[in-house]
Amino acid sequence: MGRFELKQLLKREGRQSVYLAFDPHLDRNLTVRIADFSGLDAAVRGEFDARAQVLAGLRNAHLSAVLDFGQSDGVDYLATTLVEGPNLREITAQNATVEPKRAALIEPRQVALLVGKLALGVSQMHAAGLVHGYLSPECVVLEKNGEPVIADLGMPGMLLSEEDGELADFRNEFAAPEVSVGSGDAIRPQSDVYSLAAIGFFVLTGHAPQSAEEVFQNALYEGLDSGAADQFKETFAKALSFGASERYASARELAEAMDSLFRMTPLTQPRDSKVAEVVAFDEVAEPDYEQFDLQEIEDAHVVHLHDASVLSTESLVQTKRELFAMVEQCEPKRLIVNFASVRFCSSETVGILIQLHTELKPRDTHLYLCGMRDSIREVFRVLNLDGTVFEIRGTVTNALKSAE
Repeated sequence: MGRFELKQLLKREGRQSVYLAFDPHLDRNLTVRIADFSGLDAAVRGEFDARAQVLAGLRNAHLSAVLDFGQSDGVDYLATTLVEGPNLREITAQNATVEPKRAALIEPRQVALLVGKLALGVSQMHAAGLVHGYLSPECVVLEKNGEPVIADLGMPGMLLSEEDGELADFRNEFAAPEVSVGSGDAIRPQSDVYSLAAIGFFVLTGHAPQSAEEVFQNALYEGLDSGAADQFKETFAKALSFGASERYASARELAEAMDSLFRMTPLTQPRDSKVAEVVAFDEVAEPDYEQFDLQEIEDAHVVHLHDASVLSTESLVQTKRELFAMVEQCEPKRLIVNFASVRFCSSETVGILIQLHTELKPRDTHLYLCGMRDSIREVFRVLNLDGTVFEIRGTVTNALKSAE
């Protein structure tokens, strides 16, 4: 397909075939989506090209990036970054197997964090004049660093009209009431707001929302105080409103609501260790510090850095002060620093971590770093710190296993 070497058919979706491919120019694997427009109006192909052109200009941590698009021997294709990991449908099915009798499969706070991150990605599409329209748990892949990424960026609805029954039904479960998969006529930004909330509800419970009343089932919020539970119910009920005008007006508003929900919602009762290994979302404790959240898991202390904690000299000084104060107060035997929320890493950040490593060495404290974006981990590789000074793992769960 042009310069791309198609290696393996990953899936078929209606008139689209998705391949694992290799780009010899970039020396990397990627995803190539081939579209079949035979028998369709020429306007559908025009919509495909126009959409691809806009998507190619978007860059967001929670959206797969369009690398190339066009035609080769009369066949239309779209090449995007390869997002490796399980999708939310697979993860939720696994969690449901472990805890079939539990009303909430993961913590409500984690759901708010997940939906908020996805909403930020979708809001960038909306700002560029695009609406996805067909978001579902299968569209979202959880990367090795724990970050959710929308791997399927959405294409003209006509390309989905010939899907097999099971997948079409699954997509329709998460489509807004005004949307029917394959039509596209009534799709609007509020349609994506509904789908994002429906995905969050699916991850929480194991099934798509059947009715608004489900959101208010108290069993889902067992362990939360009344204020947090009420706020959770109200936020999701608004996002899942039947009428589009009753929902949040934009994905950005939904992201802000989820951020507020995340900050006020504590973790509920801790899970046992076996379940914690299956759940793919790293649990975050109620914040005790301004620059990071601190969580205790058995004899390990997990520091979840805030993005803002490394963005300025002032915040870095405060982060260093809080980290060293925490070490003095808690005397951790195992310390895990999670970078999942950090988008940028300066030399000053690295310097603080080296000082922390030096401080912990005589204490016999095992230090692990995890959750880094590839761009951040590359900094540690270039400085020859990865595997020499620091032990770096993919997720908090990986770090906990390494430290056992």
